[in-house]
Amino acid sequence: MKPAFLDRIISILAYFTFGIFSIIWIVFANMTRKTMSSFLTFNLYQAIFISVVLAVISLIYSIAINLLSVIPFVGNLARWFDVFFNQTPLYFTFTISGLIVTMLVIYLSIMSLLGKRAYLPIVSEIISSNFGG
Repeated sequence: MKPAFLDRIISILAYFTFGIFSIIWIVFANMTRKTMSSFLTFNLYQAIFISVVLAVISLIYSIAINLLSVIPFVGNLARWFDVFFNQTPLYFTFTISGLIVTMLVIYLSIMSLLGKRAYLPIVSEIISSNFGG
């Protein structure tokens, strides 16, 4: 059975806002005692989880680059790596890391629009086991 069109649109908005719309919709659904489909629940919590994972990766990356930058040879290599992947535009204003994140969001959104659960190897399994589906 295909999910409702509104559930698909809400899932897409959740991915494009990196989980902010997910939190708003979960609070709204709980306040109005509205039941959410398993498709919608899966996508909302996956959007929140992905945004938290991206924030943690960014924080760890930032700390690692700052720690490595004080080491004589390795510091120069780490700064070059940071400039190449996070500051040099590859296509218009997209950096390599920004392009990867954008492609991930587009993949998740297209799968939601089609009414299918997007599968990300570890993330989807964690969400399915903890939030049902």
